[in-house]
Amino acid sequence: MKSPNMAYKPFYTACLKVIDKPVLVAGGGEVARRKVVSLSDCGARVTVTSPKLDSVLEYMAFQKEIIWKERNFEPADINDMFLVIAATDDRETNKLIAKLCKSKDILCNIVDALEECTFIVPSSIERGPLSISVSTSGISPTLAASIRQELEMAYGEEYGTFLELVATLRSLVIESFPSPFSRQRIFDRMIASRALSLIQEGQEDLANKELKDIIFDARNDPQLRGNR
Repeated sequence: MKSPNMAYKPFYTACLKVIDKPVLVAGGGEVARRKVVSLSDCGARVTVTSPKLDSVLEYMAFQKEIIWKERNFEPADINDMFLVIAATDDRETNKLIAKLCKSKDILCNIVDALEECTFIVPSSIERGPLSISVSTSGISPTLAASIRQELEMAYGEEYGTFLELVATLRSLVIESFPSPFSRQRIFDRMIASRALSLIQEGQEDLANKELKDIIFDARNDPQLRGNR
């Protein structure tokens, strides 16, 4: 709860679902490439406006993974877009994009002007389904990147593999145990199990068996069975 003397946070932390959403990225350089790749990985339908493209973006355009408009940004480009990212090397163009987006209530990220953004992109690490993000509200991207590097060391690829295994068993848990109480206890047992350690040791099959055994044992647990 906000106290009377506390300033408002500049941004509300959220995760956007962009699958099949139309997204515009203005610019074709290195910064634009990072934005395009992450959006594409999340299933967005990305359009890029730029006279020239980074080699990775050029390849994505050739493969029809993105739509490339081989020219500078035009105001009509933002029409019907879910969100827009301005990543050109021209300050006036980026400023214009911010103004146009705000007039139409379109989410916009302006890479060279925090105060013009209606959303920002945190520094993140990805481990399969696991995403851990760090934001300093745009104050110090360097600090955010430093913290991200620490998290990369603490959370290895085994966490992504673990979540992928849990995902394959999730529907079985839900079908077998209608009670939210029972489901939560089972998922808690999965997290507390040896599965993560086994994956880290390269024994994914044993980890999968460990998780399945937890479900089997839960079916014979009087406490959980009574809450099914």
